[in-house]
Amino acid sequence: MQKILLTGILLCTLSTPALAEESFGKAADNKLQKCTANAENTLASVECYDVALAAWDAELNNQYRLLLANGSAEFKSAMKVSQVAWIAYRDAYIKAMQSDYRQRQGTIWGIIMSEARLRITRDKAIELYKLRKSTDLGN
Repeated sequence: MQKILLTGILLCTLSTPALAEESFGKAADNKLQKCTANAENTLASVECYDVALAAWDAELNNQYRLLLANGSAEFKSAMKVSQVAWIAYRDAYIKAMQSDYRQRQGTIWGIIMSEARLRITRDKAIELYKLRKSTDLGN
């Protein structure tokens, strides 16, 4: 009986973060999806991605602050170094993508570039969120 109860508690504990992860960022993604569905041209689509990028960038910064809030001095220092390196990577990656997309014909490449900029920021925000949740065993 105790094994069954313990198993049930463990499953509930493990499934709660999974449910939270599924809903993390859904509002921003849903807003982007509605915006792009209603966009009447390429410029409007790019503007949708710019709004979503700003929302995800704000979430990335929020997750970074929350992650550092309870960390040791050593962890904070290492995360700052890591984040500075990631920003350099992000900027170099975007620059490389832009150099390729500028050579291509058609307005779709502006949308593809906007999506790439959003994706790299979104992925990092989710990564920081998962790291924070995996280290927050008390909640």
